Amino acid sequence: MSDRLSHASRQVANMLAVRAVRHATSFLQGQDGPTLLGMHAEQLQLDLLLADPLANGLLNPVRMLNVAMGTTAVVAADPQADAQRLDRWMHVVGSLIELVQHERARFARDHGASA
Repeated sequence: MSDRLSHASRQVANMLAVRAVRHATSFLQGQDGPTLLGMHAEQLQLDLLLADPLANGLLNPVRMLNVAMGTTAVVAADPQADAQRLDRWMHVVGSLIELVQHERARFARDHGASA
C-alpha cells in the first residue's frame, strides 16, 4: 500500500470536514435542533469509518468534532439537562470547529486539497 494520499481520498476528507463544520455551525446558530445534529453526527460517524486512514491528519479533528456533536445533541435533547453542561459542550463544539477549519487549511497546503 502506498503512503501517498489519492486525490479522491483528499477530496473525501475535505468534504467530511466541511460537512462536520456546516452541521455543527448550523446547530450553534440555532438553525438546526438537537435531533438533526444527532442524525448528522451518526451519519458522519459511518462515513468516517470508511475514510482513508492516510487522511487522519484532517480526519482525527473531524472525529473529535463529531463526538462533541453527538454528545451535545444528547445533552441538548435532555429536558432535565443542566444548562451549564450544555453551554460547556457548545463551547467545545465551537472550539473544535475552529480546530477543524485550521487543520483543513493545513491539509490543503500539505496535500493540495481544496480548502
